[in-house]
Amino acid sequence: MACLLVLLGLRERFGFEVEAVHFDHKLRPESAADMDAVRKLCANLDVECVTGEGDVAAVAAKQRQGIEETARMMRYQFLAFAAGKEGADCIATGHTADDQAETVLMRIVRGSGVRGIRGMLPVAGVPGAPERRLVRPLLGVARADTEAICAEFGITPIVDPSNADLSYTRNRVRGTVLEQLRALNPSVEAALRGLAESAREAFSLIEKRSFEVQPRERGPVGAIFALGPFRELPSEALTLVIEREAAFYHLKPDVNRTRVANLRAVLAKGTGTVHFGDTVVEASCGVIRLGPRLEPVDPLPAAVLNVPGSTRAGPWRVDVLTSEVDPTPGSPVIALAAGTSTGALRVRSLQPGERMIWHGVERKVSDMLVNEKVPAWERPGIVAVADSVRLLGLFVATRTFVTDTQGEPGLWVRLAAIPQPR
Repeated sequence: MACLLVLLGLRERFGFEVEAVHFDHKLRPESAADMDAVRKLCANLDVECVTGEGDVAAVAAKQRQGIEETARMMRYQFLAFAAGKEGADCIATGHTADDQAETVLMRIVRGSGVRGIRGMLPVAGVPGAPERRLVRPLLGVARADTEAICAEFGITPIVDPSNADLSYTRNRVRGTVLEQLRALNPSVEAALRGLAESAREAFSLIEKRSFEVQPRERGPVGAIFALGPFRELPSEALTLVIEREAAFYHLKPDVNRTRVANLRAVLAKGTGTVHFGDTVVEASCGVIRLGPRLEPVDPLPAAVLNVPGSTRAGPWRVDVLTSEVDPTPGSPVIALAAGTSTGALRVRSLQPGERMIWHGVERKVSDMLVNEKVPAWERPGIVAVADSVRLLGLFVATRTFVTDTQGEPGLWVRLAAIPQPR
């Protein structure tokens, strides 16, 4: 109520319009009467009032989550909906300095990092609808001052009796924990708010660091980063990068301290994978992949190639030509020396333990790929070109590898993906 009165007092000076929004959580028998009281008060103030309601308890039970979490989610969903419907530039809530101290303390207890102990921000995105702007104009005002504002206008604010219910976490913090802490420090609320301000300053530097590390590229497998700069990021900056790139790929990462610690170990080793829910961070060959889980690649059945001619092999079309053809990004080419193959030419999947001559030395292909900096996520889909005796070449993502042979090229093998029907 105080927030509404303050905004009404400022609207002419700053030239904005104000509408009130009330959401009934249907958690108390008298909540419908509260909504009617809000409508009447707004009518007396000549303010349009948009109202809505939702059965929070039923949704919480169905989704198996807490009442407080569900109420907050549904409330902000309705606020975002109302803001879009009314064409509002922002949503203003009446959170006070007391609410801020409680929030900071709750986040400390939960083990939040620097980002969490910033508390509520004066300006932020709306939870669940980050494209909408949320402002908290009373964040520096004490709860007692909001009561005084209402009294000055002759308004008796409605008090939610559930605020005294100690089964809710915030109520226990407000009614029990803070009272005990005041015995140690009478200004504990001010201390908590000061901590939040310090955390906001520190976090701004962390956020800046996170933007200093940008991906080399973004593709279907995810965003690709250089390992070195990625490894040097502070843990909270790492978290921001993970969340930012996950949002680009419409993923919902599940980030916690244990997983970030596991990622630190992987980054130090330079190889390995950590799953953050549906989001994967993978290190291999000096680079990082941050993106979705990759589906397993089906083995490619061996297919004898028409020489010259075109052959279908799984999702690929393989062209064998007797005249030179230039490769393109979507159609890599392997040049084979004339008369060096034994038996039929074919394409197939790479077999475990296979070897090929590379730079004059026969070596395991797996070792060669590591030496040539082929990251782990590019290896499952390798297409091998072989004859009846040995491996002749490899198509690896956008690169090709050809076994060492003598003689001028006589055959050119081109790989092209067959468009799949939608």
